[in-house]
Amino acid sequence: MNNFDTVELSTPTMMRHNNTNGNSGKKLRVVTFNYLPSAYKFVTDWIHENGHEHVLAVTSPGIKTRATPAYKDVLPLIPGHVSTIVTSRMNSVLAPILPHFKPDIILCFTFAHQVAQDICQIPTYGAVNIHPSVLPYYRGPNPLRQFYDGADVYGVTAHRMAQGYDTGEILSQAYEPLPEIVTQDTAVRWGQLIKNCIASGMESAISGKPGIRQDDGQATYGGPFKEEEKWVDITEPTAVIMRKTLALNLAGGLAKTIINGQAFKIHSAHYLSNAKRMPAGSVIKKAANMHEVATADGAVKLITELYDANKKYCNVLSRSMFFGQQIGAERLSLS
Repeated sequence: MNNFDTVELSTPTMMRHNNTNGNSGKKLRVVTFNYLPSAYKFVTDWIHENGHEHVLAVTSPGIKTRATPAYKDVLPLIPGHVSTIVTSRMNSVLAPILPHFKPDIILCFTFAHQVAQDICQIPTYGAVNIHPSVLPYYRGPNPLRQFYDGADVYGVTAHRMAQGYDTGEILSQAYEPLPEIVTQDTAVRWGQLIKNCIASGMESAISGKPGIRQDDGQATYGGPFKEEEKWVDITEPTAVIMRKTLALNLAGGLAKTIINGQAFKIHSAHYLSNAKRMPAGSVIKKAANMHEVATADGAVKLITELYDANKKYCNVLSRSMFFGQQIGAERLSLS
């Protein structure tokens, strides 16, 4: 990956907190780290709702092992009065500049780089990362595995940034049992949990409350989806098909399947109740860009198109529901 540096300077069952306004009585100078537009919107909403000042937005094209092209979609969202740094060189570019902004706190949500502790210690109240899983479960770049795997709970964690990815002390968590049937409504609810967790986590950080140390022995890793995982088996139970399809499509429209020997890209899956029982994998009904298929225990309606192995799918969500927000297309790099 090419290094790209631009600086534009203008003149729980683990732990829950009630949603608070996050306002310490002082107007804080906040630095944000993001590469996804939806994550940028979450953190800037918190800044504006609590009367703080957004002094610097940091974004990046990512690292060699994890490109983050969606940073280009963040740039148009940054107001002209907010200074902007686009860089893949945290230590040589960001570290020398950051003290000049006199930051009170760093708020990070979706960022591929491991941020050095020297940088995290510059702000008055340190650095907080928002990781959209119930840590220490599903650390790493792909928290969507909590849906794909059918975890007991889904949610989000606010934690202090530490030496390892997603390993810092927990400041706040918000989570709920994963529904038996996962739908787009689950993604919307996830967004609500994220908003609450940011508020309570930032309140804890600003007030100096100690965090809860993570149990590394319980930690699991959310790695990128492998190619074989992107193929949804329609003979599995309905709940499995629903959650895998949602997870893959939140990761950028990755869900695919085989129906009657043909490959299809799945745009969405919809639960069908009281469907006629037929052998798993059978086609109940077919129309343009739609298949109703029998599953191991019921049926689903799939919105589909023929899959072309030679077509370059760009992994774009036309109306992104990632983190429950609809703010335009997002190119994700979770796979």
